[in-house]
Amino acid sequence: MKNLCALLLCFLVPWAGAFAQSDDASFTIKVFGAEDIVAPTAPSGLSATAVSTDQIDLTWGVSTDNFIVSGYVVYRDGVAIGTTTQSSYSDVGLAASTTYSYYVQAFDPSFNYSSSSNIATATTLAPAPTTVDDENQTSTATRVNLDELVVTPGVSTSSFFIKTKRPARFEVRWGRTSSFELGYIVNDRFVDTFETTITDLEPGTRYEYEVVGYSAIGNDYVLKRGSFTTLSLADFLPPANVSRFQALADNTDVALSWQLPIGEQFQSVRIVRSHLRFPIYPNDGAVIYQGLGTAFTDEGILRQYSPVYYTAFVVDAAGNVSSGAIAKVYAGQNAGIPGSGSIIPRPGEGSVPPGPGEPGPGGVVLPPEDGFTPGVSAPSDAQLPELSDVFLKQAALERSFADDAIILNSQEAFTLSIPKSAVSDNLKTIIVTFTDPTDSRQTSSFLLRINKDNTAYEAVVAPLGLEGSSRIIVDVYDYDSALTGSYQKTVMFKNMNVAEAVPFFPDRIMSWLGALLPYLGLGLLLLLLALVYRRMRTQSKT
Repeated sequence: MKNLCALLLCFLVPWAGAFAQSDDASFTIKVFGAEDIVAPTAPSGLSATAVSTDQIDLTWGVSTDNFIVSGYVVYRDGVAIGTTTQSSYSDVGLAASTTYSYYVQAFDPSFNYSSSSNIATATTLAPAPTTVDDENQTSTATRVNLDELVVTPGVSTSSFFIKTKRPARFEVRWGRTSSFELGYIVNDRFVDTFETTITDLEPGTRYEYEVVGYSAIGNDYVLKRGSFTTLSLADFLPPANVSRFQALADNTDVALSWQLPIGEQFQSVRIVRSHLRFPIYPNDGAVIYQGLGTAFTDEGILRQYSPVYYTAFVVDAAGNVSSGAIAKVYAGQNAGIPGSGSIIPRPGEGSVPPGPGEPGPGGVVLPPEDGFTPGVSAPSDAQLPELSDVFLKQAALERSFADDAIILNSQEAFTLSIPKSAVSDNLKTIIVTFTDPTDSRQTSSFLLRINKDNTAYEAVVAPLGLEGSSRIIVDVYDYDSALTGSYQKTVMFKNMNVAEAVPFFPDRIMSWLGALLPYLGLGLLLLLLALVYRRMRTQSKT
């Protein structure tokens, strides 16, 4: 009987805790009480395509699992050659004119492996003939033809987008002269689209470039020669981020929404996705949306990955990019929870394992006091900012977290900035999160990125348009994604563009009367004297 009571107590206590924590917001509890022994389904529709003399591209349909698919193992001629989390793979370094066979298996976090996919075979292309003029060939595996080239100059960087009609390898060369003496970038796979970014350029400087394409049979072609001029320092200010960026789970889809920055001159919003961490650059992951809309649905992604990280970048006409608004979502997350796309636990808090660079506050109760809170594992050699190093800038106003009271205009954008000299090189991920002034359950989070003159980590926040008190939290992470320090400050947002109306109260009337009372008394005294004088004259005449 004693053992039975203990068993019942162990069963009931967790449920009592769950009921005690519940409120009017619904949520989902997942209990894993047994070992996962269910294998994923087998990948379907495997196809193999030879794109060059030494590369074969593989694609297949995604697998499903009772929990989640962790990845795929690719086999060539019965031997495992690699793993991937994508539903595609490029096998490179092969021999020319050789046939290879492939199959794929899926696996889950418990290392349950699916049955094998179908077998697909392909033969690499033959080398280029030495007696034929390739310029005059009409074979589909020969000449590389440029379909599109877009060069976007920045202040210290410039990006290249290259597209060809057939897969090719690309080389981009650049320099201040036609010798292209400054450097080159080469990709190692045959693709029909290629994006790359040149760094360490000088502002307002003209550069020469050359784009070379290598055909599938090894011939090289100069696709384009030209020049570009980097932007001057006067054109380098980044645009404001989008606001209220949220990612909400809808079965296996993710519903993304955001608000465009008001009063900003920008060209587009780019949404970048990753299942590893928050993308920190516009090309740091899969680009799933680019345009001027305010919503997008990422279909079926939670069938493959959980969690999924999103960053929304704003790009202006000069090629400047905002620091990035971030959101994160898990499979099975309840889409009815307000702000569930942007509220994320700090490492070590909550029931969900943290990922790299996760911001607070994460739905937990915030400490009541402003100031600095040490993280769980700050490196011994780490240099963390002081409260006086965390700045809020708006127009001519510049205040730090060390100041007593901060009031910002709710109708203007503001910048959060930390000098680069105040942060160690091994502390690279900095995230700012602030609560909605009208609803503290809602939060928005942004990445702080190094600015283009390499002096500070910054994020530009669009005008809130809301009045009230907001808690601003700045979290600093190390390379191991551990929280090393958190900075908090309460900031008041007011609409300073509208003059405050002066209320008309009875006490104000009394104050006016009080000011006039001496004059009223003097007037009554003069009137009384006049009446006395008149009476005296009347009596003297009689």
